Amino acid sequence: MGPTVVFTVSLDADDVAVEQIEARPPRPPHHPFRDAFLIGLRDKRWRIAALFSFVIPALAAGVTYAITRGEWVSTSFLLAAALATPASAAWAGTRAVTGEWVSRVAAWSFAGAAGAGLALASVPGVVLAARAEAWSEDGAIPTLAVLALAGATGAWLGCALANGRRAWPPIAAAALSAILALAPIAAFAALLPETTTTEQIVTYNFTTSYGSSRPAYVCGQQTATVTRKHTEEVAWLAFGSPLAWVVDAGNFSTAKLATAADGSLVQVQAWTRSTRLGPDSFQGYCYQATSLGPPTDVLEARYEGAGPLGAQVATVVTAIMGALALLSVSRRRSLSRS
Repeated sequence: MGPTVVFTVSLDADDVAVEQIEARPPRPPHHPFRDAFLIGLRDKRWRIAALFSFVIPALAAGVTYAITRGEWVSTSFLLAAALATPASAAWAGTRAVTGEWVSRVAAWSFAGAAGAGLALASVPGVVLAARAEAWSEDGAIPTLAVLALAGATGAWLGCALANGRRAWPPIAAAALSAILALAPIAAFAALLPETTTTEQIVTYNFTTSYGSSRPAYVCGQQTATVTRKHTEEVAWLAFGSPLAWVVDAGNFSTAKLATAADGSLVQVQAWTRSTRLGPDSFQGYCYQATSLGPPTDVLEARYEGAGPLGAQVATVVTAIMGALALLSVSRRRSLSRS
């Protein structure tokens, strides 16, 4: 607040005395975090964003359940739930953070918590998804945690765009957040057909030979020239998207990844992780005659070598966005002092 000017007017004409009195500096709020929380709850736009985050994933899960009769429900729900990031960015893009430094810190903190809450508003859709595909704690807890981090990241992105020197409109914040969510996956899909190479694969198999009128099994070697898609060369692009964070967050066991049911979340996660290790390559294996099945232990070894990256990527990105948010608050504080 600037200086206060008091005009004293007497009864005599043209006799005006001007006295300047310095106003007292405003007191900082007693409960800034509580005030930010109450102000945010009264914001109708937050309720609209929460409704959007609740309806879209549940609708996606319901439509998928009706079409597939129980397959791909969890996957479609999680993909739709990750779109809460643009919703939280749009809501946060409508908020102008002003006031004392402690009030701005409280506002930024509430924005991150509210963004996480907007993402978790889709959790009731898990009930419908769980009816079709069983969710274990190994997959549900980290998945929901990463979902909350994605929502917080979107909210902080919206706040940063709204409180910069050139404020972005909320629609632009939502569009930018949606592009950041979809562009990495689109780039991965566009470059995937080009990552092919020709290799010579050596395989071992059993052949039956007859000697002394008794069958015997002989391990033979075959060399074939095949063309493969090496997805590991571009798979890292997809992990720049919150959609990939959420799908890859769950920490399922290797046995579940190797024997995932068609259309289940585990199957999508198994495919997501297998892309980071490239195509299957079996060489030098020759089983006993009673074990002529596929070498599943090699497949399990590939899944063991590809741990979940969703939680790590989401944590790093959220930390970066939080640092940028604090930097923005500190910059505004220094500008207000000068």
